[in-house]
Parts: sequence; structure tokens; C-alpha cells
Amino acid sequence: MLKASDVRQHWSAVVNEVSREHIRVIVEKSGVPVVGVVSAQDLAWLQERDRRLAELRRVMDDLREQFRDVPAEEFDRAVAQAVEDIRARSTGTPPA
Repeated sequence: MLKASDVRQHWSAVVNEVSREHIRVIVEKSGVPVVGVVSAQDLAWLQERDRRLAELRRVMDDLREQFRDVPAEEFDRAVAQAVEDIRARSTGTPPA
């Protein structure tokens, strides 16, 4: 963790170290973490992660909508069966 004043004074060195070493720097102001400095590679990874999470949320919202009228117990049984089927396929053992 670096103080904001130190980052300002040594900005070029901080940027070079972050980009070369792929480290992440947390910048604090008055002892409170306020921002992070990451490499462009890390930022691209974070953006892709955010995109995938947003897509997963859309899928989950769609599933919730499609199954909104299904009783919870029935839904839980169907999910448990689906998980069992997938595990059986991956291990080669027949489902119960």
C-alpha cells in the first residue's frame, strides 16, 4: 500500500513496476485505501470477468423467470437430478 503523495512523486516508477512486474498497487489517502493501480493486462482480465458475470446474471434472471411458477421442492429435485446426471456422465457411472 502506498500513500497518494508517494504515488504522485514516483508515478513513473509506479507505472513501470506495475506494468513490468504485473503487481497491483493500492493507493491510500489519509490511511484509507481509495484506488488501485493495475496493469493493462489485469484490467483486461477484470473487464472480461465483469462481462462474464453480467452474462451469468442475465442467464440466472432468465432461468428465474422461466421457473417462477415451479414449486421450490420440485425445482430443488430437478436441480439435484441434473447435478447427479452430470456427475454420472463425467465419472462414467450410471445415475441412480
